Amino acid sequence: MTFDRKDLTNEQLVHIYRNLLWPRMIEEKMLVLLRQGKISKWFSGIGQEAIAVGATLALQEDEWIMPMHRNLGVFTSRHMPLSKLFMQWQGAQEGYSKGRERSFHFGSNAHHICGMISHLGTQLAIADGVALAHKLKKENKVSLAFTGEGGTSEGDFHEALNVAAVWDLPVIFIIENNGYGLSTPVNEQYRCISLVDKAKGYGMEGIQIDGNNVLTVYDTIKGIREFCIKHQKPYLVECMTFRMRGHEEASGTKYVPPDLFRLWEQKTR
Repeated sequence: MTFDRKDLTNEQLVHIYRNLLWPRMIEEKMLVLLRQGKISKWFSGIGQEAIAVGATLALQEDEWIMPMHRNLGVFTSRHMPLSKLFMQWQGAQEGYSKGRERSFHFGSNAHHICGMISHLGTQLAIADGVALAHKLKKENKVSLAFTGEGGTSEGDFHEALNVAAVWDLPVIFIIENNGYGLSTPVNEQYRCISLVDKAKGYGMEGIQIDGNNVLTVYDTIKGIREFCIKHQKPYLVECMTFRMRGHEEASGTKYVPPDLFRLWEQKTR
């Protein structure tokens, strides 16, 4: 993997690295707590941190993000207090939603993070609404929504991208293509060669990038943000990555060929 620092200073690189390391360290702790029975559920994003971290750091802190259940890096990069996050995950009253949603089905107005919707295509339309508000107020801002390759098969994906394209909305759609929608591999999920090819059908720009290279993600999203604001247009980004653990910890990974783990392990260290 080649890391192109471009014009980033040493201080900026260290800042990005720390933000990348932080969610991995938290996840390792959470997996221990899960085995101890102190939390009830966990969706691991180990190996995919670069997407959430790179994209979040590329935006301004007051621009709304619609994350998924593997985007811990969004929460940590927006500096949400770790003490309150842990209380949320452990079902404590002091959590962000009084502990009612113990995984990532919660958000924070103060940090401009919208609570995740399990029907992962649905939150794309919310990003449209936020982008429309920015457009009507003539604000130079974007909204950003994550979805998985499985979410692209939902009707909400079509509706959200079509509306964004027709209404010329400054919104960034990120597909985290990690190879599996729960236990369904991509070769059973769609027949197009690349999901980014769908952008052409809606008349919008799109790009496929290495989702495990944090500098690539950061630089790409930063440039796309400027494009969306300048041209008041949406953009589709397909980030190629791999899910190193189960859909959730309880589901396991027996359906994944071992060779895939050996291949992607080299890219997730």
